[in-house]
Amino acid sequence: MSVNTIVLERFDITKSYNGIKKFDCGHEMINRFAISSLKQNVKNNMCQAYVLLDTSLNDKFIGYYNIMAFSIAKEAFNTALSGSTKQIPVLRLVMLGVDLAYAGQGLGSKLLKHSLELTHRLAAQTGIAGLYLDAEDGKHDFYRNRGFVGIQEPDPVTNILPMFISVDTIKEASEGIV
Repeated sequence: MSVNTIVLERFDITKSYNGIKKFDCGHEMINRFAISSLKQNVKNNMCQAYVLLDTSLNDKFIGYYNIMAFSIAKEAFNTALSGSTKQIPVLRLVMLGVDLAYAGQGLGSKLLKHSLELTHRLAAQTGIAGLYLDAEDGKHDFYRNRGFVGIQEPDPVTNILPMFISVDTIKEASEGIV
């Protein structure tokens, strides 16, 4: 496998993805969603998805992220936000996973960078404040190192941390992601 054989494209509901049924990123929920729910959710306009394919292996499905429109109550933020709206419009990065066989090659960062660039483009056209996600335990620093900030305290049981990156921060952050 060479990084030169990896392509990123928008998920196509008319396409059968080679290897998607055996996708394993090491996270059961992300695996299950890719295998069982991704196509239906994109088809029903519940989200959009972008996939990584290895062209050297007949376009093998090796990673993805899905993203959706979302809003966050203004009071959910630890810091004060300006504006009169009670709901903050954002994009939500719901799931992101790379097959374990491709781990450690920067492909998760490639997917994240794409989601940041997409958020930045859409913000200019639609008026969204940034990108929101729920960072799982063990992933907080991955997202902090890429410009995200915690907007609340982590859940005391699951340690899931709601995180956000503003449109103003995205351009600078995405330039720093290789």
